[in-house]
Amino acid sequence: MQDDDKEILDEILNGNVSKYEIIIHKYQARVISLCFKYTKSYPDAEDVAQEAFLKAFNSLDKFRFESKFYSWLHRIAINCSLNYINSKEKVKEKETISDNFGLIDNGGEISAETPYNVYNMQIMAENIESAYNTLPEDLKLMVKLRDIDDLSYDEMSRIAKLPIGTIKSKLHRARDILIKVLGKYADDE
Repeated sequence: MQDDDKEILDEILNGNVSKYEIIIHKYQARVISLCFKYTKSYPDAEDVAQEAFLKAFNSLDKFRFESKFYSWLHRIAINCSLNYINSKEKVKEKETISDNFGLIDNGGEISAETPYNVYNMQIMAENIESAYNTLPEDLKLMVKLRDIDDLSYDEMSRIAKLPIGTIKSKLHRARDILIKVLGKYADDE
């Protein structure tokens, strides 16, 4: 089985341990997302992921390249997560979690329910909140009233004490700004 990471792993095993940073950057988001499914807490997931990377590094000389490196790391991360759950007396959670959750299926596609996508949803929510916070207060109010509180234009007009035409104009301007800001986030990825 050909492993995309074999060359880097060989360099690490031959003493160039600084190359392990490449492995961490490559798999960090996936491992944290996987751990989050078990820990239900991002700070805890980050701690467990760090432990998994450390255990993988310390056991790297035992990796036989009989499987892909990520499959091996995935198993280590699951074991670290289960140890975390046991240490926190969360046995019931352990029984309901599938060991294969988060692996890529045979088609190479990631299903919508993977920890990877859950993690990306959190990032997207943070980007939306950040974009929302860039708006001037009067435009924030328009977005909040219409898109968050789901109010009608008449209700918005009464609350903001503005004509409906002004409400629509401000809402349109706010949405344009959000689209541009969110587009920049998408370009950065």
